[in-house]
Amino acid sequence: MVGTMPIFGAWQFSDLIVSGPDPFGSNALANADAVGATSFTIDASAAVQMIDLTDDDANLEDADGSQELSLPTTFDGIAWGAGAAGDVEIEYSYVIRPAGSADPADNITIFVLEFEGDVHGIASSQRLFAGQTYDIVAIDSNDPIIPYTDLAVCFARGTRIATKQGPVAVEDLRPGIKVQTADNGYRELIWTGRWRMTERDENAPIRIAKGALGNDRAFEVSAQHRLLVRSRAGVLGGRELLIPAKGLLDLPGIARAPRPRIEWLHLLFEAHEIVFADGAAVESLLPGPMALRGVGPQEAARLRALMAENPLLTQPARPILPPGQARRHAKQAGGMRQFLLR
Repeated sequence: MVGTMPIFGAWQFSDLIVSGPDPFGSNALANADAVGATSFTIDASAAVQMIDLTDDDANLEDADGSQELSLPTTFDGIAWGAGAAGDVEIEYSYVIRPAGSADPADNITIFVLEFEGDVHGIASSQRLFAGQTYDIVAIDSNDPIIPYTDLAVCFARGTRIATKQGPVAVEDLRPGIKVQTADNGYRELIWTGRWRMTERDENAPIRIAKGALGNDRAFEVSAQHRLLVRSRAGVLGGRELLIPAKGLLDLPGIARAPRPRIEWLHLLFEAHEIVFADGAAVESLLPGPMALRGVGPQEAARLRALMAENPLLTQPARPILPPGQARRHAKQAGGMRQFLLR
């Protein structure tokens, strides 16, 4: 990817309450003394901050002078300029878990952000929550790299979405079109977006073969796009859940589909909805820091405005089960087939 303008969410050090050896005291290296001895709590009144960058490749990394703020930004109490006056890099990374958890399936990676030579905050591989305490359980790397696109949530071109007028290719949908939802009849789209990018390896598109989820033809979604399932067994028996596509890779007919480039498309309603893609029940866009990383800067600005106007946009339509927890539950209940897919 050349000339990217990624956007991601970050937490300021001024919003973190640290207990134990300081994990963020260095501008270069992680602190081994913090592992197993340090926790931090995100202030309950804090809000995630959006970082808008320009870059000449697909990764956020260390020692890359091309990663610059695209807009003047105040972060961690300091006003940073755009362009060459706003260099942003990552120096090191830790593995954390919600306080009290001993389950590796709950692991989250945090990346320590450096602004103009000094560390001032963290980004993360999964969403972090204000008011939550996290334990540092390992050093991940002193030279980490983050693919900007690893958390995009969207549909591939050609996927047919059920509407009041019948199935319509996702690229032909526009705001105002009424789309069939699982919970609220036909709902009007309020925003659509598209973003071209490179998706390889663990971030490659997920292909859902015909019939794998009750769908009447094959379609593709991003690795983080969540699909509606119903658990047959165990403590989750009978519950409807949303699981990222990459968490269902053990099921027959669901596999990665790498390619050099792909165009992703996003659908947004007044609330998070379950819609039907080629007959399979899947989510619409759930706005938040992760999703904003997968759209362009103008689209992200529009989404932030919509989120400010309507808090329902960020409330999930069903409980969300992360991939690690889905695999653990499936193992305990006799395999991934215990998920009855709609």
